[in-house]
Amino acid sequence: MTASSLSDRRSWLKALAGTLLARSPGLAAQSAKSPAKSPAKSPALDPKSVARWRDHYADELFAHALPFWDRHGIDHRRGGFQCSLDYDGRQVDSNKFHWYQGRGIWVYSYLYNHFQDRLSGREHRRVLSIARKAADFWLEQGPDARGRWPELLSHDGRVIQAFRGDVYSAFTTIEGCQELAFATHDDELRDRALKWLRQAFVQVTRRDYHDPYARKPGWRVQGIWIYVLNCCTQMLSRWDDRGLKDMADTCIEALLERHHNPDIGLNNEFLDHDFRRIPEESNRCLVGHCLQGLWHVVKEAQRRKDRGIERTCHDRIRRHLDIGWDHVHGGLCEWVNVGQFDYEWGPQKLGSQTIPLKMKGEYNYLKSFWALNEVLVATLMTYESTRAPWAARYFSMAQDIADRHFSRRAHGQASYRLATDRRFRFIPRSTRQDNYHPLRRLMLNLKMLERLAAG
Repeated sequence: MTASSLSDRRSWLKALAGTLLARSPGLAAQSAKSPAKSPAKSPALDPKSVARWRDHYADELFAHALPFWDRHGIDHRRGGFQCSLDYDGRQVDSNKFHWYQGRGIWVYSYLYNHFQDRLSGREHRRVLSIARKAADFWLEQGPDARGRWPELLSHDGRVIQAFRGDVYSAFTTIEGCQELAFATHDDELRDRALKWLRQAFVQVTRRDYHDPYARKPGWRVQGIWIYVLNCCTQMLSRWDDRGLKDMADTCIEALLERHHNPDIGLNNEFLDHDFRRIPEESNRCLVGHCLQGLWHVVKEAQRRKDRGIERTCHDRIRRHLDIGWDHVHGGLCEWVNVGQFDYEWGPQKLGSQTIPLKMKGEYNYLKSFWALNEVLVATLMTYESTRAPWAARYFSMAQDIADRHFSRRAHGQASYRLATDRRFRFIPRSTRQDNYHPLRRLMLNLKMLERLAAG
């Protein structure tokens, strides 16, 4: 990357800070403009509401979610995480999927780094021990010389599925290891994580790279920039590195300029390698991913103290919610395909369940819990910075959906449904629990609620 290209990128980032959102035509876009379709306003996050949500989050995290994982999803003997669990915690199988290892290392390292005030001395030491033991188990498996990790292990570390092209485990491992390195003051582990990040970034930006979620080699996938930026921001908050700053610049440009489609005012998930629109993808938006990417940019903008980029993200978060929220039944739609009224989405599965859903039209009404977690982080993060009533309204609505339709606490279980249909039809069995998105949301939002409660 040349000095002139870096200068051009930084000039673009400064110019972007003052940009306005373009409005778009089409039925999906019109839903964001019509007051008649807007949801009824929920109470603002007044001090009593903030205190109530703070206590609610603390109870859900420390009295329910973490004990569930401690009992059912952590291999305390060998280290690592087993997420093939039913609602009651019963193991469907004992295997260890690659994504969950780095994510679990991050969760327990983050607990150690940020929640000492809510953990007893014994509990504080124990969460770090869980992270360390998981890292010891997982780092025995890789990476190979090319930075690749096996995709599925048995409970005792036997490789069941070798690397087949899914590079996302590299980023989950990097995120987990950098957090653990900070907790343990392990400079060697930090340097390894930085090396792996540089290696993975080169791999995923090659023209011949075929992302497992892309139909063709070379396609740019929005999710990649989210993963890279997530690692960069966390590491830059602790360690200064010019290469990380350059990677973060590239990710911000990709998320706010390249993938953003001004014709519809939404982000496209896929572009070709030269960042051109792909005709069949140009009206499609994976809404939860867009919200996730935008709040990651907010975090980096806050680290840089760049209020202009932060304001642009707040505007776009609202835009994606106004269009992607189901204003009839509640919850976030999985995909929007603007103006494509006859589009057939094909069979959809409810998480790892086997009941197919077939839909036709602009909206894919699969409701995913991971995406709802991104709504909750994005809206509370926006509210903390702006006190915008719309952010409070969407946060309150999303939290209501999470508690009523995804949480199993009303049934005496500390687990969650992964996905459902538009009307939240219940699937009686689950084959997986998520050891990352709900726990990350609980921890990040609890910290925000504590700051809001403190005034």
